[in-house]
Amino acid sequence: MRRFAAVLLALAGVVIAASAPIAADAHAALRTSDPAPNAFLQRPPTRITLTFTEPVDGRSSAISVLDGLAREVDTAEPLVSGATVSVELPVLSPGVYNVLWENVSRIDGHAIRGSYPFTVLMADGSLPDTTNVLGQDGMSADPAPRADGIAVRGLSLLGLAMLAAGALITILWGEAPVAIRRVLGSAAIGGAAVLLLATALNLATVCDAYRSISLGDLLFDTRSGQYWIVRVAAALAAAAGALVLSRKPRIGSAAVITAGLAYLWGYTATSHAAAVPGSGWARGLDMVHGVAALAWVGALLGLALAARAGRREDRWRQLMPRFSLTASLAVFLLLGTGFLSALVEIDHFSKFSGTRYGITLLVKLGLAVPLLALAGYNARRGYANLVAARQGEPRRFQLLVTLEASLGLAVVFAAAILTQTTASRSIVAGPSGRPFDASTTVAGMEVRLTIDPNHTGLNTYGVQITAGGAANPIEASRVRLTFRYQENQDIGPSTLTLSRSEPGSYLGQGPFMTLEGRWRIEAEIRRPDADDAVAFFDVRPAGVPVAGMVSTGTWTKPTPGLTWNQFGGLLLVFAGLGFTLYRQPLRSLGRRAGTAANGLAISGFGAGFLLLFAVHSHEMDTSLPANPVFPDANSIATGRTLYEQNCIACHGRTGVPPSGLQLNPYPLDLTVHVPQHPDGQLYNFIANGVPGSAMVAWKDAGLTEEQIWHLVNYLRTFAPVDQ
Repeated sequence: MRRFAAVLLALAGVVIAASAPIAADAHAALRTSDPAPNAFLQRPPTRITLTFTEPVDGRSSAISVLDGLAREVDTAEPLVSGATVSVELPVLSPGVYNVLWENVSRIDGHAIRGSYPFTVLMADGSLPDTTNVLGQDGMSADPAPRADGIAVRGLSLLGLAMLAAGALITILWGEAPVAIRRVLGSAAIGGAAVLLLATALNLATVCDAYRSISLGDLLFDTRSGQYWIVRVAAALAAAAGALVLSRKPRIGSAAVITAGLAYLWGYTATSHAAAVPGSGWARGLDMVHGVAALAWVGALLGLALAARAGRREDRWRQLMPRFSLTASLAVFLLLGTGFLSALVEIDHFSKFSGTRYGITLLVKLGLAVPLLALAGYNARRGYANLVAARQGEPRRFQLLVTLEASLGLAVVFAAAILTQTTASRSIVAGPSGRPFDASTTVAGMEVRLTIDPNHTGLNTYGVQITAGGAANPIEASRVRLTFRYQENQDIGPSTLTLSRSEPGSYLGQGPFMTLEGRWRIEAEIRRPDADDAVAFFDVRPAGVPVAGMVSTGTWTKPTPGLTWNQFGGLLLVFAGLGFTLYRQPLRSLGRRAGTAANGLAISGFGAGFLLLFAVHSHEMDTSLPANPVFPDANSIATGRTLYEQNCIACHGRTGVPPSGLQLNPYPLDLTVHVPQHPDGQLYNFIANGVPGSAMVAWKDAGLTEEQIWHLVNYLRTFAPVDQ
């Protein structure tokens, strides 16, 4: 048990050391571009500027511009500054142009490329009479993983599992017969050979990404090359340890485990975990997850080999308690870190079935279920039967453990695929691209909005106003559309006044939805003989998805769906559960260790549940809240009632404050000021009040969050009286 405790402490020390902060970011996906994808420009741009989610290597990154007939435009040399690549353009004539870009991440060495078009309009704003032979989009938001990357990563994990098989069983079973130690040593030597082969093949994939630079610059001046050297050194050290494992078990196993951890860290530092905000946390979770998985699968593989090489009279009683404790601890860490890592990489439940990463993760979990079931059976029955040396053992045990190890290797292969698949949080699901066609009822009118083709950029907008069908058109003196981008409220609204085409029908054209994402369109209808009315529509145009992941700090919160309270609470609850499950083994280390385990378990559960359920989060959030309530007729009616009950005295029935109020400053004219602010700002004004004025904080005066949003929706119906 002392030997086992020493091994665990050594593993923990290496993991903690490996988790030291390293400046890391993510795969260099396109975040923003100027001009934007599918933009329609009145004036030709003078420069192309692309900003990626992480720094790129200028030696292997480029931008080229082609016209609609695939002829290259003469440009200056691209300038690279961190995550930004830009290139100056000559004067462009009206027409369609295509931006083709490629880059290599300075962090992980992944090479990606993409393309998008933009259009320079004629001087009068009309479309140029040109075509685009390259199509609309040259980049998939969720590409299939490369087969060579899967093969390299799969061989690497197999080699590490074979190394763990030899080293762990050698440590756990120091009394093993010589014949078994030789088999374990052979497994470790085979693992080292596989690891060296995978490392050599990995150099070919890295060189393919950095085609434009020399091998020396690649190895010593890039992050990918530097960590490849680390992996080469670790693989050689593992091979040296494996060669002496059977003759010098302590020295050999220590060398193999240390080298294996260093090799695994070389991958963790350039993995999906390094791609997220709070990469220190994410890399730490990923490292512990990998160590736990390889310890479990490796120990299983080693046990299967030992069972095949051993005899019935061998002293299995010495090994099995130690193995069971090691395997159970590995499974506990595997499940806990796997859960937290899934929260880091998958930012929405729908992405489990809607992305390659989510589907692969579900397959991995599906393989883990029978693996855990078989492990549970072996732990309760198989190991006991083996120790008891009952008739038919160890042959039955050999079969069960071999099957368990095979399922473990299948899970490892699924993990290899997962590492080469685009993380779900980096994928922005785009809409279908069908024309938009929706109707709503407001003020006794049926208002129909059509958008064709419903893409980012230039669209034709149509509004039809009827009273119960096309046979009863309603005439309006003005129909105006207001476009509000819901993904970023710092982007101000734009407006388009439609022209009458036929009775009750109004048309307009323009590049008003410039970005992919959610837009709210307000159709303001003015009639000479009735009150103005506003109809609301939620629209999502098809376009080029843009990654929204931004690097913040190494130790910032890595989980987008959890607060710091919840993230810390989960960590403490898992820690408390661990001390509860393993307090008996800890008691065997001494009375004080058992007492400390009890205290730590109680403290972990208590503090964890307090953070999860009892402590209010005070995290600073500088972003504006998004409106979760669609402004349908019921919401607007509710908002109107609330306005008349609480706001009319100061702001008037129509949003214009009455004269003669003894207030300083005087209440604002809502018909003027409401259109100037996004929904989130209006919500904050109502909820929190306006310091130095008579505007109170209505969230403290009795209004709920939902009621305030109803108020915001009603305020949107106010129309400027001077137009």
